[in-house]
Amino acid sequence: MESLKYFQFKGKSVGSKRPGVGVLSRVFIGTALLSVASFSMSEQTLQTPVMKSDMVDQILLTDSVHRGERFLAPGLYGNIIYSGDGMSWQQSNSPTQALLTNIFFIDDKEGWVGGHDTLILHTTDGGENWDIQYEDPITDGDIPKPVLDIVFKDKNNGYAIGAYGLMLTTTDGGDNWERVDTSGALYDLLESKDMEPEPNFNSMILYRDKLLIVGELGTILVFDDAAEGVDRWQVIESPYTGSFFGVKELSTGELFIYGLRGNLYRSSDGAQSWDKIETGTIANIFDCVETADGTLIFAGASGTILRMNKRAMAAEKMPYPHFDSLMSIQIIRDSELLLFGSDGVKTISLR
Repeated sequence: MESLKYFQFKGKSVGSKRPGVGVLSRVFIGTALLSVASFSMSEQTLQTPVMKSDMVDQILLTDSVHRGERFLAPGLYGNIIYSGDGMSWQQSNSPTQALLTNIFFIDDKEGWVGGHDTLILHTTDGGENWDIQYEDPITDGDIPKPVLDIVFKDKNNGYAIGAYGLMLTTTDGGDNWERVDTSGALYDLLESKDMEPEPNFNSMILYRDKLLIVGELGTILVFDDAAEGVDRWQVIESPYTGSFFGVKELSTGELFIYGLRGNLYRSSDGAQSWDKIETGTIANIFDCVETADGTLIFAGASGTILRMNKRAMAAEKMPYPHFDSLMSIQIIRDSELLLFGSDGVKTISLR
């Protein structure tokens, strides 16, 4: 059975303010993360450059991205690694030892990484060197709010989301980040629907010029930056009351959401209704990629890799002899998968 563990910060757990509920994000859940369950953060660690190592492709990696001819992945102790072939990996110059949770690139050169203590890093050279662009370390009595996902519309306009309804926006490429008040209109809207008013936002995509956000306790939201007040938010009826860890739009426009205990759903009508996909597993699902022929590959906890035709109503489990948690996946050379997770980077064949 999967076990929820909490990261410790100055004696406080990154668990929910709600008794018995933890931050259900892909970075916090799964037996693969037990080794970092007591990870402790301080301001000194936050601003201390990463330690150099020859084994950076073997540590916990939490996300990945493929831009141009380069793969990149962030992870534990401020590490960010990159590779041109998916086989040999180099360590980036990172300014922090904080746990990094997600990565996004707008083009081949410029990208952002999110992490704990509301940390955002920025690069303009393809990920070889990074600078701290934004940070908000916790103080006594505060609740830590890690950044769990970042998306940019273009080089100037971007968004960051995270724990306890954290949301930041920028209109100048991240030189300045401003908090979106989710404790007002959104809080009241969710409370009126008997939903958790401060859910953890786990993942988002740009969808029809708006943001589609998924999170804990079945949270599915649409955010419209062009609107005002409560009109900025739309609550989508959820097919599941557990946590969602990811959302994916296919080349056909269909949507998939996935998360806790093997739950996977598809929408063909713009998130208005959802069909359940049988996965045959209770392992948490963390990531999804679409191959050139339209096959979908999902990866998750306990070495779970699922494959399905995007029109199918069930997924099949692919053979994989290990039990590490797989946090992110990329396709390489059309017939292989790069797997990023608790044991670093691995490669398997799709054939």
